[in-house]
Amino acid sequence: MHDNPFRPGFGISPPMLAGRDALLDEWREVLDLGAWSPYRAALVTGMRGVGKTVLLNALEDEARARDWTVVHGTLHVGFIEVLEHDRLPALLEEQDPEAYAREWTGLTVFQLGGATTQVVPQYPRERRLESMLERLVELAEARGAGVLLSLDEVSASSLDELRRIAIAVQHLMREDRRIAIVAAGVPASIAAALEADGLTFFRRAQQVRLDTLTLAEARAAIAVPVRERGRTIGEPALDLAARASEGYPFLVQSIGARAWEYQPSVTEIVPDAVQHAVAVAHAAMGESVIVPALRGLSGRDRDYLIAMADDDGPASTTDVAERMGASVGNAGRQRARLLDAGIIVAPERGRVDFAIPRMREHLRDHPHDAQLGLPTAARATFRDEADAGADAAVD
Repeated sequence: MHDNPFRPGFGISPPMLAGRDALLDEWREVLDLGAWSPYRAALVTGMRGVGKTVLLNALEDEARARDWTVVHGTLHVGFIEVLEHDRLPALLEEQDPEAYAREWTGLTVFQLGGATTQVVPQYPRERRLESMLERLVELAEARGAGVLLSLDEVSASSLDELRRIAIAVQHLMREDRRIAIVAAGVPASIAAALEADGLTFFRRAQQVRLDTLTLAEARAAIAVPVRERGRTIGEPALDLAARASEGYPFLVQSIGARAWEYQPSVTEIVPDAVQHAVAVAHAAMGESVIVPALRGLSGRDRDYLIAMADDDGPASTTDVAERMGASVGNAGRQRARLLDAGIIVAPERGRVDFAIPRMREHLRDHPHDAQLGLPTAARATFRDEADAGADAAVD
């Protein structure tokens, strides 16, 4: 019972990948048939914690199960150098029977017909991404498979790396070779990639925007792992856990894990265990998801979010601008940036809402998190007490 089936955290594959079967079916067609499909080149986007990396993990597993070669990694400055000097040569040396050749180095004097040779690698660690990638595809095709490039954490700083890879892949796709590429990132990074010079290839790629789970999918993601490990969860507890997750995969795993550990020796997970789990998981959302999401925003962007938090539901853009002391036009710049970043959504014309669960509640409870770098509420109490002590000393 202590073998917790849930995997809270980023990039960790859960025991059940709920709500993503339809997407994986699209890629299975590419992997099984090697046929042309929009999903041969895809960009995956979604807010932090919605399961982008987990989806890439699942796709990589599907590819390996079909004997495809998987080239994966997190995009960063210098990633091409890693590919060219280490990862691709290593894959080629592993898969290519001609990776090493024996060359003549000379004749021996004291033996008739004697000769000396040395083993020379065919793939020295030097820069040639395009040729090495093409050879990998040739080797994969010879065994009826292909090559999948799986790239995570697309960012504005790594667009040069993405551009170089895109050029190589596009060349192979034009020749109808068995290669597929999937890159993932937050909405703002994917938007930057689509607008960048030299990346028009990705403008024709399939755009995959990961949404949160439906209520039914969230229930299944909690109930199935529990029951497969021999425990039970009653309907009231299951409904409470699923609704409290708001369909957010990070929260599904976090609530499930903490409910499981609350009373691990008891067979049934009861509502009390779920209530405890929800409280802890919601608190953890702050440091794990919300504060990192706020960290990359400007001060005015965060002001926009604070103004939104006054409402219990979708906020009027006019009201938000008024609370900020800005015109609707000026506030619209913050709105556009926050929409691109996947922090907010526009459920209807003239209204905005938080895309990340619990952000409204977090900003209400911790407003100082919206002014990162400024004195926190806790530090303010020490300052106030110090001022009061100084006044008493003067008296």
